[in-house]
Parts: sequence; structure tokens; C-alpha cells
Amino acid sequence: MKIAYKALVYQDSMLFNKANNQAYTLSVKLKDTLGIAETYWNKGSYYSEKGILDSSYYHYFQANNFYELIGHKYYSAKMLYNMAFIQSRLRDYVSSQAKLFQVISIYKALNKNLSLYKTYNLLGSIYMDLEDYVSAIDYYTRSIESLLKVKQKGTYKEQSLNNLGLTYQKQKDYEKAIETFSDALKNDDLFDQDVKLYARLMDNLAYTRLLNKDTSGVKFNLLKSLHIRDSLNNFSGIVIAKLHIAEYFLLKKDTVEAINYSREANELANKIMNKRDVLASLLLLSKIDKENSSSYLKEHVLLTKNLEKHERLLRNKFARIRFETDEYIHQAEKLSLQKYIILISSFGIILILSLLYFIRLQKRKNNELRLEKEQQKANEEIFKLMLEQHVKLEEGRLKERYRISEELHDSILGKIFGTRMELGFLDIGGNEETKSKYELLVNGLQNIEGEIRDISHELKNENFLSKTDYISVITTLVKEKSLLGDFKYEINYHESMCWNEASAAIKLNCYRILQEALQNIVKYSNASLVKITLGFDNRILKLIIQDNGAGFNIKKSSKGIGIKNIQSRVKRLNGTFIIESKPNIGAILSIQIPYKVK
Repeated sequence: MKIAYKALVYQDSMLFNKANNQAYTLSVKLKDTLGIAETYWNKGSYYSEKGILDSSYYHYFQANNFYELIGHKYYSAKMLYNMAFIQSRLRDYVSSQAKLFQVISIYKALNKNLSLYKTYNLLGSIYMDLEDYVSAIDYYTRSIESLLKVKQKGTYKEQSLNNLGLTYQKQKDYEKAIETFSDALKNDDLFDQDVKLYARLMDNLAYTRLLNKDTSGVKFNLLKSLHIRDSLNNFSGIVIAKLHIAEYFLLKKDTVEAINYSREANELANKIMNKRDVLASLLLLSKIDKENSSSYLKEHVLLTKNLEKHERLLRNKFARIRFETDEYIHQAEKLSLQKYIILISSFGIILILSLLYFIRLQKRKNNELRLEKEQQKANEEIFKLMLEQHVKLEEGRLKERYRISEELHDSILGKIFGTRMELGFLDIGGNEETKSKYELLVNGLQNIEGEIRDISHELKNENFLSKTDYISVITTLVKEKSLLGDFKYEINYHESMCWNEASAAIKLNCYRILQEALQNIVKYSNASLVKITLGFDNRILKLIIQDNGAGFNIKKSSKGIGIKNIQSRVKRLNGTFIIESKPNIGAILSIQIPYKVK
């Protein structure tokens, strides 16, 4: 597509047609409606540059159909504008105006002020051709007002002032026309910005003064404008300049120069096939060259008829394009109705078969859900048994610790105490060194008694067991999941919390919630670190699960079965449940549950 556009800009017809045709074929193959529309647009612009207006109109028309099909209002309006422009050149003003008014409503809704400016400008030109100068001035004025809302104005204002000046000139309000052309030429940078427009304004200003019977400086400015246009190879502008110079010499009664410039203008207009200027040169020659006036008038009449015939044929062709398209749409609708009936019948059969299949599938899913529910219930029973087993093991350990504590305190400690007392009553003789060692040994036995007593008391302390048993189960679960998910983990828990006193429902559901959350982290998060916090505050158990993984959109993911399972468990425990997550910043799952004892 880009190659075709570049070829169009550089006027490489062969490359353009090849690239555009390939783009069209590929767009059709891909069912790219926008691409198809663009190829038609390119083709319309190509034929417009070549002056083949019927083909240009056809391709703009097709492009508009596709843009309307996909609801692209802005590009559709552009195609309508292009078609209206072609119709205005062929003096099909009614159709052109209808399209332009449609375009204006679209551009207004879209706030496309520059496009709105061009549309008002074209309407002004149409009304000027219709000699409705009041309406023409109104639309040229509207175009300038639209331009006030455009940041990059370029030379659009000067173009509108030129058109407005020409309208005043046609209206024979020469003073107003001169004032308007002069306002446009006040732009000191206009020569550098758009020398072609500068030459046109200079020519129009000089010619208006000529019409106003003010010839001072007119010849100089007309010739200067001709010189600029000649240097630019602006052939259409050269023709107009020579016609104006011819009128200047006619006013000065220099018939020879007037005829020479008129003939030159006529020859160049014929050469570039500008029929409008050919007619103008013939009309001027019929006024100046009295000897050949009748032949010029005959040629003028013949050419006018041919032009009118050609324009009428083109207008009919445009109407036929629209008619054939309407017929095609009608046939397509008829075929669509037949297809619709077949489609409805097929859909009915497929619906019945689908319904039967769905019933069978749903029945199978219900069985699977029932089995899954039973499996889940069995898993919960297994976990409950596991917890009970842990409790029994804990009780066994506690009893064994009590027994050892009592054995140490009542038996071993008593024996050591008795031994120490007996040793204390012995009368040890010997030197001072021997007596000193004796006292040290007796004191050592007393220290051993203290150590055994401390160990006995610690063995009877229940806090150690009460805070480690359930945590060990949690740690085992997290460790297993960390190996699957390849992540590191941290577990933080409240030192004062006694899990042995917690109800089985709380321990079971906390375990399942953690299991579900870790499963989601393994599947989706790709986290490298998971932090788990078990807190306890004011009889409220707090479970926080945090990861540094991919995160997710909460609105889109809140309907997942995993999240629903967690919500259901929390609700069952009369707790609260909050998820905080955004893509690429991980997730935090916060749960608060009222603490209940067994």
C-alpha cells in the first residue's frame, strides 16, 4: 500500500498500478475491508490526476461504499467530497451540493475544521459558478471562520481571500474586490510560502483595477505575474495572464498586441486541453478580431455544445454507476434472503443437534462435578484425619515429656540430692587441696540438680508444642509448592497463637485457602518469592499471601474458579477477603477470619 502511494506521489504509473493491484488482491484475500477501500481511494486519485473523471468518480464511489461498510465516517466524508468536487467541475451542481451538505454534517460532528474549511470553500465556488454571489460570499466567509480553529493555517486564508475577491469581482464590486486581494497580499511571506498563489493574487488585483478603469501599474503587475507563471511552467496560469494582458491592450486600443496575446492564450489552452480557457480566448478574439469574429463565435458555440454533451454523458455515467450499484445491492439482498432462509433451516438443525450434544455434555460434566465434589470431601476428611493424627502425636509427645520430666524430678533428682547430702556429712581428712576438691564436687552435684530441675520444668512447658504443630503442616505444604513453582518462600507467624485450640474448620479451610492460592501462583504467577503471614490480633486470625509475580487484572480474573473457591471458604467462616493486584507488580491476598476455639 505504501509503495503504491509513493508511486502515486512520484507519478510512476507503472509501479503504482502494479503495487496497488497487488495490495487489492492481498486485501481481498485477507478480507481486509479497510485495505480494499484504500486501494480504491488510490485508484480514484490516480485517475483524477490523469483527468479521467468518470473512472476517478467510480473508484471514489466504491471506496466510499467500503468505508461506510466499516463505519469509518471521516474517510467516507473525504470520498464524498472528492465525488462532489468532480461533479462540480462537470457542472452537476445539484448532486455536488447534496454530497457537500452531507459532508459538512460529518465534519462538524468530528471537529475536522480544516476539512470543513475546504468543503465551505468548494460550496462557495459552486455558488459563484451559479452566479449566486451572496451565497458564495457567505460560504467563503464560513470557510475563513472555520480556519480560525486550525493551528497550521499555511496559505489557506490567502486562498479564501482570493476566492472571495473573485466573487466581488464577478459581482462588479471592484472596490471590495481590490481591498480583498490587497489584504491577501499583505502576507510578506506569501512569495516564499506559495509563489503560485502570489502570482495569481497579483494578476487578479491588477485585472480588477483594469476592470475598474484604473490602469496605473496594471501592465507592470500583469507582466510580472506572467513572468512568474512562465518560470513555474504554470500553463493554466499563463493562459489567464495572457488573456488579461490582451484585455489591457484592448482598453489601450492596441489591437495588434491584444490579438497576439489572445491567440497565444488560445493556442496554449488548446495544447493543455483546458476547454474553459479555450472558450474564454475564443470569446475575447471574437470581440477583438472583427474580421474573423464569426468564425471564432462558431467555434465557440460548437465547443460549448461538445462540452455540454460530454458533461451530460459523464453525469449520466455517474447516475448509472449509482443505479448499477443499487441494482447490485438489490440482487445481493435477494440472494441474501435466500441464503438467510437456508441459513435459518441449517441453524435450526444445528441447534437441535447442539442441544442434544449439550445435554449429553452437561450430564457428563455434572457427573464429573459430583465426583470432584466427592473427591474434595474425601480430601477434606483425609486432611481432618491428618490433623487429628497430628493432635494425637502431639498428645503422645506431651505425655512422654511429662513422664520424662517426672522421672527426672522425682527419681534421678532425688537420688542425686540424697547422694549429695550423704557426702556432705562425711568427715574428709587430708590436706587442704583434697578438702577443696571435695567441696567442688559437692557443689557440682548441687549445680547438676539445678540443671535437671530446669530441664524438667521446660519439658512440662506446653507453649513449644502448641505453636509448632500446625505451622509444620503449613511449612510442608509451602515447601512442596515452592519446588513445583521454583520460588523462594518466607513464613511468618504470631508467636502467641495456639493452633491446638483453634477449631478444625478454621485450620482445614486456612490450609485449603493457602493450597488454592499457592496452586494459582504455580500456574500463572511465575513468581520468584512468596511471603506468607499468619497473624493474630483481637481474636481475629489474619492470613496474608503475597507474591512478586506477573499479577493480573482483578476485574477479569475475579470470576476464576480458584478465586471463587477461596471466597466461598472465607464466607463460610464469616471472614473478609481482599485481593490487590495489577499486571507486572504481583498480588496480595488478605484474609481475616474470626478466631474460634474447638
